[in-house]
Amino acid sequence: MVSDTVDARAAEHIASENATGGRHVPILRTFWGAQCAVWSFLILFGWTARLITFGDVFAATAMTLIVDPIAFLMTGAVHVFFLSRRRRVTSIPIVVFLLCFSVVGGFLLHGIADIVRRLVLDDMPLPLSPAMMTVFYTILLIGWSLMYFWRTALLEARSERLRAAEAQAEAVRLEMERLHLQLAPHFLFNALNSVASEIHDRPDEALEMVRRIAAYLRYCLDHAAHSRCPLADEVEAMRAYLRIQELRFEERLRTTVTVDPEALNVLVPHMILQALVENAVKHGLRHQDDAIDIGVNVERLDDRSIVIEVVNSGTLQPERPGRPAIGLANTRMRLHLHYPEGYELTLKQEDDRVVARLMLRGSACRV
Repeated sequence: MVSDTVDARAAEHIASENATGGRHVPILRTFWGAQCAVWSFLILFGWTARLITFGDVFAATAMTLIVDPIAFLMTGAVHVFFLSRRRRVTSIPIVVFLLCFSVVGGFLLHGIADIVRRLVLDDMPLPLSPAMMTVFYTILLIGWSLMYFWRTALLEARSERLRAAEAQAEAVRLEMERLHLQLAPHFLFNALNSVASEIHDRPDEALEMVRRIAAYLRYCLDHAAHSRCPLADEVEAMRAYLRIQELRFEERLRTTVTVDPEALNVLVPHMILQALVENAVKHGLRHQDDAIDIGVNVERLDDRSIVIEVVNSGTLQPERPGRPAIGLANTRMRLHLHYPEGYELTLKQEDDRVVARLMLRGSACRV
């Protein structure tokens, strides 16, 4: 979850720069590419300004070819200095440094330009005062400093967003792992209690239950590394779970499962049906002595929506204070992570039935 489109490669380069002190080759290439682009503009600007000042193409060209490469190297040295110091360019001291660099560099470049004028241009007189020439070179360096500051601050902001997105993704991944680990012991605890209650009186049924529990846990382990799976796999696992409960409760439990074939290939969160079906079995049998009917219906409404209904006969019981339903709470949290665009999960009484209705819209996000 994470939403803005950013230049991830540039952000990764800045992140690598911050982590390694700037000695990472890709960030150097990124800077020198921008450096060449910026100075191409500044050189063109400088040549035009000199042409206007000197009124001579040779003088403007000679001054540009000698002085501006020195300015190019000076600004490159500033960048290398920042990397060696591992400093961020968003702090006020760095801004002050860049302004001081521009002023001092302006004086230095004017001195070099004056030497070039005397040696190469036969001491050509200047129409501008030395102070104006210093201001000209200072403006060039200030222009570079502003572009450099803007570019690096932008990349650092993108890097921060990238790191925040990575941290959020890692937090979501850990949360999903925690929820999976919570579901598996919860199911295993209930299933083993079921087996224990049948071993003495019905050993054959208990043995089949153990085998089906093993198959179900194998399914959970096989899909543990995947946050999503086809609905068809979830339905098969659900059938195995229901069969375990049918063996335990015999004629007290009757189940029917109806699945729209067009919904079988839809990717859904792993074990999303487990809590709904287990809740129906557990609460349906807990609050009535007669046989109960449990029905599961899966229907595809359109290309983006499916509806899952788990219905059990009986009466909806209010939650006991301080003891929320683990399975449903777990399911709601996982749905919130997988379907940020929207889902609906309701549990309500309809006549003599309790209906859990889950609508999933869109594709489940990979977590």
